[in-house]
Amino acid sequence: MDRSLRLEKMNKERKLSESATLLGAGVVACLIIMMAAVIFLLGIKTSSAGAAQGGVGVAPLSEPAAPAPKPARKGTRFGSRTLREGMKGPDVRVLKGIVRSKRLLAGGLTPTFDRPTTSAVRKFQRSARIGRSGVVNPRTAKAMIGSLKTSEASWYGPGLYGNGTACGKVTLRPATIGVANKNLPCGTRVLIGYRGKFIIAPVIDRGPYIAGRTWDLTKAASDAIGLTGAGVARVRHAILKRGK
Repeated sequence: MDRSLRLEKMNKERKLSESATLLGAGVVACLIIMMAAVIFLLGIKTSSAGAAQGGVGVAPLSEPAAPAPKPARKGTRFGSRTLREGMKGPDVRVLKGIVRSKRLLAGGLTPTFDRPTTSAVRKFQRSARIGRSGVVNPRTAKAMIGSLKTSEASWYGPGLYGNGTACGKVTLRPATIGVANKNLPCGTRVLIGYRGKFIIAPVIDRGPYIAGRTWDLTKAASDAIGLTGAGVARVRHAILKRGK
């Protein structure tokens, strides 16, 4: 009798042990499944966030962004402010270009009004019979602009972009700053002005081949001084440095 009771008790304990084992395995399996689901969801979120922020992740397919176009160069207004020694700016560079074209100044066209520029301005004022102050006031600026030669100019470019120019080493593009002339050596730097705005540009092409017309500005150069709307107009010009 005792033996039967012991066997029954052992069977019950074995069944309880097996049940506990199965229950534990089920709990572990459920935990593994839940953890896998959480990791999966977190992975999707991280991937989406990474793609949105440019980090690691699957980014949506898109075409590469086109490079931003270069900003068009603006012409320089000369004579709108009084210039004196010690000042800086693009209008000083135009001033130095004017006096250099008259062989009153040597050296580079830096944007700084230095001592040699003051001396050159005084020499111009003496020749123009203006008070020799060395300061470019509105009267002196007007006299300087009026002393420049005038000529007829037009512009060109659209429809020819991507083509080489007659001077070589230059491909005509929307942002190209340059001028065409029939006779000046390639690389010659010229000062072109229209209605008080100036630009310094190199000779890069040949033309224009129309009687009485001296210059053909690229569209970017024409835009810089406001000539494009006029189409053809009289401009002020000076030769700053001849090419070779």
